[in-house]
Amino acid sequence: MNHDDLVSNLEQFFEPQVVCWKSLDPAAVTEELAALQDWVTWAVERYQLDHKVVLPCWAEHGNLVEELSALRSLWEACFQEDASPSEPITFHRELDLALRRLREWSSRLGCSRTSHRADQQV
Repeated sequence: MNHDDLVSNLEQFFEPQVVCWKSLDPAAVTEELAALQDWVTWAVERYQLDHKVVLPCWAEHGNLVEELSALRSLWEACFQEDASPSEPITFHRELDLALRRLREWSSRLGCSRTSHRADQQV
């Protein structure tokens, strides 16, 4: 493999990925949740998000997993080395909207800092 092929392969590896949770097998779900957990922990600290926005039990709620996963994908795309200078602003604009959704959804779930309510089956 020549240098250009190697660089191309590495670039594909580090490109932001969109996770389609529906298509993952159980082992991949576990792996992706662990990676998402790392990012969510960082984001909660970095953006000083409280438990009313990101519940401690977020990983038990599909809608919260989907929203946080989408945010992580956008964050990865907007903060790459080759991102345009306006991309971080794009992320923060979308973050504002996502935090509103997360707060609303979290309030409807009935969970708190110390208790978890399972999702209702529809």
